[in-house]
Amino acid sequence: MRILVIDDTQGHLDAARQTLSGHDLTLCSSHDEAVKLLLWKYDDNEKSQRIKQYESEGLKWTDAYEKAEQETRLPYWEVVLCDLLMPAGSREQGSGRHLVGQEMAVGWSLALQAVKNGANYVAVITELNHHQHPASAMIDKINGHIFTIDNAKMLMTNYVETVGIKGTEGKCIECGGTGKHRKWGYEDNCHFCKNGIDFLVKGKDWGKILNLLLTGKSIDDE
Repeated sequence: MRILVIDDTQGHLDAARQTLSGHDLTLCSSHDEAVKLLLWKYDDNEKSQRIKQYESEGLKWTDAYEKAEQETRLPYWEVVLCDLLMPAGSREQGSGRHLVGQEMAVGWSLALQAVKNGANYVAVITELNHHQHPASAMIDKINGHIFTIDNAKMLMTNYVETVGIKGTEGKCIECGGTGKHRKWGYEDNCHFCKNGIDFLVKGKDWGKILNLLLTGKSIDDE
């Protein structure tokens, strides 16, 4: 599947490569780049040739342009998966350029733009819980539900499992590599690692989110 993943955290992008291997994957790490990538794309050479052809056949330039554009539109992303919070870019700020670089909940707009332009499956995913950001708290009431919007499946969630990034294994920071964890006065096996070894970098399990979208299951069904 043609998949676009939008996230400004490198660990989450690395997790996308790991959990979505086998797909035609494109990664994006900025708001401005995402806005550009979510526009329709065209075969420009073919479009120019068809405009000339239709004009020679008697069509007005505006009609020839519209007809050629419709006929030369390239395939769109089938799946768009994006972060909720990212530093705001400059393309969409208008007169609010003093806000460029500030973290904002841009994921909603990017996801709906993708739906409007033809994506079949779209998700907005944040690892922040409702105690950490009000934009995440707003997701609580709709968390994991799959909506149908313009025939596309769309999911928003602040509950996502993480996967360890291969090659980042090291001493567990929770137990100091002992494999044991002391809590409430007694010692137990560490719940964060296996024998004191854990992944030091983790990222979103994008593959599981995609599976939820494809199967139509909500987070609660899992």
